[in-house]
Amino acid sequence: MSFPVLLGVADSTTKDFLEDEYKSWSGSQKVFQHYRKSINTLLDFLGMKNETLSSEITDFVSIEAASLGKGGYGHTVRIANELGYTGMKAHVIDLGGASVTGAIGQARTILVDNPDAVVLVAAADIPKSAFRQVSDLKMVNETVCHPEFELDNGATLIAMYGLMMKRMMFEDGISLDDLKEITQKFRSNAIGNPRAFYYGQEITEKQMSRPISDPYPTPMIAIVTDHGFATILVSEKKAEEWKSKGLIRKDLKPLHLVGASHAAHSEYFILKGGFDSPSGNSAERLFAQSGYQREEVDYAWIYDCFPGQVIQQSAQYFKLGKKEVVNALKTSSLKLSNGKQIPINQMGGILNYQAAMSISAATGLVDIAVQYGLYAQSADIGKVQAYSPSLALLGGNGGIDSINSIALFSSERPSSDRKSRSPVISPLTLNKPGADIGEEGVVWSSTTVNMNPGFSWKPPYSLALIKLAENRFVLANIHEKDGTMRKSGDELQYDRTRVKIEKEGRRWKAVLL
Repeated sequence: MSFPVLLGVADSTTKDFLEDEYKSWSGSQKVFQHYRKSINTLLDFLGMKNETLSSEITDFVSIEAASLGKGGYGHTVRIANELGYTGMKAHVIDLGGASVTGAIGQARTILVDNPDAVVLVAAADIPKSAFRQVSDLKMVNETVCHPEFELDNGATLIAMYGLMMKRMMFEDGISLDDLKEITQKFRSNAIGNPRAFYYGQEITEKQMSRPISDPYPTPMIAIVTDHGFATILVSEKKAEEWKSKGLIRKDLKPLHLVGASHAAHSEYFILKGGFDSPSGNSAERLFAQSGYQREEVDYAWIYDCFPGQVIQQSAQYFKLGKKEVVNALKTSSLKLSNGKQIPINQMGGILNYQAAMSISAATGLVDIAVQYGLYAQSADIGKVQAYSPSLALLGGNGGIDSINSIALFSSERPSSDRKSRSPVISPLTLNKPGADIGEEGVVWSSTTVNMNPGFSWKPPYSLALIKLAENRFVLANIHEKDGTMRKSGDELQYDRTRVKIEKEGRRWKAVLL
């Protein structure tokens, strides 16, 4: 069998363009220029001519720019035509922040089916250019929050992640100081990288002391930047043919893509109920499919839109306890079940590098490429240690654990004795949202919302997840017995503070008993 291989990775940031010229471009122009810059940089790195790619390409996998608000199959075709590519198959991936790893998985599927395929994977998004007004932030909340069971209670994307983290802190003994140490370590990984968004910028105590939604201040929240990326995948046989013909550099050492998978859960937070995540199932499918064991991984990039996500997904990917994961993450590493210590997120993750909304995991693809000497702009990133791992894992998350994509790369082709097995999948259940008026429950998690642009209420206000009978959940605001709404959830006791559910219009109220 000829395995799919990745030839190299390039990306583009606003630093690659003249500032005045960049500002003058429309949104569509910016997206196109990121595509072109990333692809041209990649081709230069590979020693490949654009006309060669134009004649060889069979498949183009792209990801629509969420910031442009466009839809439809035409995006991929339009971009390809503008780049001068025609005659290929067009594929568009839409898995939110999980799209990049999902696109890599799509390329693998194409190449397993047709080893003669030549697959270009490229995309760009410009959220920092597009989202500038309060109305845009309001639109983000309206996109991710359920209109009937979340939005009218003042839910925000950050508040949802806050609720998830607060429950994790309660169940697993994780402290705010733990989160601060992890955040500081990830920043230190990126601070000397000139291409990083936070190049040379230390986190201040003032920044850490102002949570937008408890427990998350701005340094613990993923940045959004204008970003593009490109990579090419072919079979190892095709790569060798190209080398022999002089179409690419003869000293190139392609990276074997030995597995890819993804799993999806509900689009909305409230429908997940108890914070169920698809990440465990996506990892189980990956390792079962590839024939590799978790303990063989030598390096990992794990999605870190918030510290809670890198904790949860590390634990689920590698079947580890969250508290032991927390302690290891303080050194930007993980300790696997066999005692092996592996580095992760050495470029600082999406908390610090560059991360556009629809292609945020491109940050991780760059990080992985750096580890193998396959990043086209390695001279521009300062001193990032490359560990040259034998086996590396790349993750991607679609937001509040709605979608999880994952891929596995090896420096060597897998031996013939590796066999796939049947995965052991954990069922993901859907919550039945809502409640009967007068129904009683207990506070399961809570957060204090200190920022919600465009919402009719003035923060701060409390938001809580209430557990009802039969393991059902409802999102509600906490009210005192006299009807006044609580501004903070700090004094609530999880699993103990009892409430009665009431409703005001479409807003759910949890009245303290």
